[in-house]
Amino acid sequence: MNRRNFLLTAGGAGLAAAVGVGTLTSCSSGGGDWDGQLRMLGWDFQPEMIQQLVGEWSEAEGTDVEVSIIPNLGYSAALQTRLRGGDATDLYYNFAYNSQKFVDQGWASTLNDLPGADDLIADLFPSARGTYVNADGELISVPYFSAVHMLHYNESMVADAGFSSPPQTLQEMYDQSKAMKDQDIVSAPYVAYWVKEFCEEYLHTYLLNEGITAFDDDGNPVFADDPKTEGVFEWWQTMYTEGLAPSSVLNDDPGVLSNHMAQGDAAFFVLHHYFLTSIRDLEGPESANVQMAAIGGSNHTFQMGEVLQLGEVQNDEARAAAWELMKYYGWKSPEGEFTVSNAWASAGGLAAPYPGFFTDENVQDSYPDYYDLSMLSDTFETGSKVVAARTLPWYPDFQAKVGDVIHALLLGQITPAETVSQLTEAATSAQEGGGL
Repeated sequence: MNRRNFLLTAGGAGLAAAVGVGTLTSCSSGGGDWDGQLRMLGWDFQPEMIQQLVGEWSEAEGTDVEVSIIPNLGYSAALQTRLRGGDATDLYYNFAYNSQKFVDQGWASTLNDLPGADDLIADLFPSARGTYVNADGELISVPYFSAVHMLHYNESMVADAGFSSPPQTLQEMYDQSKAMKDQDIVSAPYVAYWVKEFCEEYLHTYLLNEGITAFDDDGNPVFADDPKTEGVFEWWQTMYTEGLAPSSVLNDDPGVLSNHMAQGDAAFFVLHHYFLTSIRDLEGPESANVQMAAIGGSNHTFQMGEVLQLGEVQNDEARAAAWELMKYYGWKSPEGEFTVSNAWASAGGLAAPYPGFFTDENVQDSYPDYYDLSMLSDTFETGSKVVAARTLPWYPDFQAKVGDVIHALLLGQITPAETVSQLTEAATSAQEGGGL
């Protein structure tokens, strides 16, 4: 189970469709003549909508697009296999932590020289730019979607436990969870997506909640130098070993976790903001009691987002056409509307990292009224941080090791102090390996 599986959608494994009047071909959009058709690759979150959105652009612009969809499970490895094999892909979904590596490998292009690139950057929340713009000022991707880690909480259970507001800090999370367990309100109040592949996002969420910087501007693991870091791992281990989180969270997918909240089997769920939609849509006995709140108190929460990248397209005409599709898909339509982002907002509560997205009337109409868009916008703007180190070429090697270390911590196989040491070693080792 990897990070895309939490979106709870029907698969489109191996699905490919030609959008427009073109036929499926294997012709390259590289040097030489261009056959007039773009090739786009994505993972299987609502593949029919991907084709619809691209089809609308294709019809308006008169450019054919072959849309291919592959499973989200194992997407990164499958994408790299295709690109190493010389597969011609003009633009594709990617995980942000892969984006600089793909540029360095010659699989993705930088975008600064393309028309409107500076305007796109200027439109982003300043807090979000580190995901898409590298330390050298190069635009290496555009947003596919963005999210902030938020607290989903059962307001009735919080009140029944004697608290006037939901927890904001890790200590408050422990205190309220312990009170609920002791009062037999709910046996395991806290759930989170702690599978190995996803522990890395929680690492940043919890460090940021406590005001800890994980990596400096050069990518050095400075979390090891902050005395508060060990306390984060003590909290994390305690939540699991005291049964405040069920033992199954090491394997549960977010569909199960959302259902725990909907059924009243949990009181707190920390994950991307749009899981409020999943919980409410389940229409369980407690779904209507679940609200969303910011976490981190006076500190921050973690802002993440996955991306769309432009392949190493050599033909100027193909490159220009692919960029027009990227701008439409990851920013605005030629009419200045957030057409695609609004569609994803309506489909599942996803967001885009632009202030104008949250003030757009169409977007506001798309979100259900149980979302506080003002709070969500404020969280993107000032209450969250991206981790710029996640786009460095060595980072995927570090990301792959975090889950093993955190699971060993939760299972009591290593101490919090040893966790700090092992994660520091994992980061250093990844940097020395260069991620290539």
